[in-house]
Amino acid sequence: MSSSPTERPVEPAPLARPKDRVISGSGIVIAMFLLGLTLTALLFIYFEFNTRPFKPLREAIGREFRHSRPNVEGGKLKGRGANTLRISMSVPFDPNRDAVRSNEVLARVVALARQHHDLNSFQVMDVNLIHFAPEQEAIIKSFSWPAADAAKESFVP
Repeated sequence: MSSSPTERPVEPAPLARPKDRVISGSGIVIAMFLLGLTLTALLFIYFEFNTRPFKPLREAIGREFRHSRPNVEGGKLKGRGANTLRISMSVPFDPNRDAVRSNEVLARVVALARQHHDLNSFQVMDVNLIHFAPEQEAIIKSFSWPAADAAKESFVP
């Protein structure tokens, strides 16, 4: 058996590969929508459970001080430290320069907090007054008291 110049040697066949996994484009799009819906639902549930107990106070502050965008949270910061009631709200004046108005707002916020929550269940009460001046950084003034003191009717911030 002689090999003629026109005949080519037979090359070994490539090894058979397992079938590559193919996912359709519509499957990927559906998976992305499901992931988005799941994450949105988890965010909503987390927000609801963390803020629901403070919703009446947040709404009362919002009714009392229009355009204040109040945020009320409670608990331990990052799971550590003192049990704190934190209230943050926007005010239309610079709280560092107008102490009289700041004290009036604080007195009313503390009174509303007393009406809507048992302040003795917290160790600390924080109130943050934030002024958003146009084209400047936000001006923040923070106040903090032992919650047991703020729970007393005679307390004056």
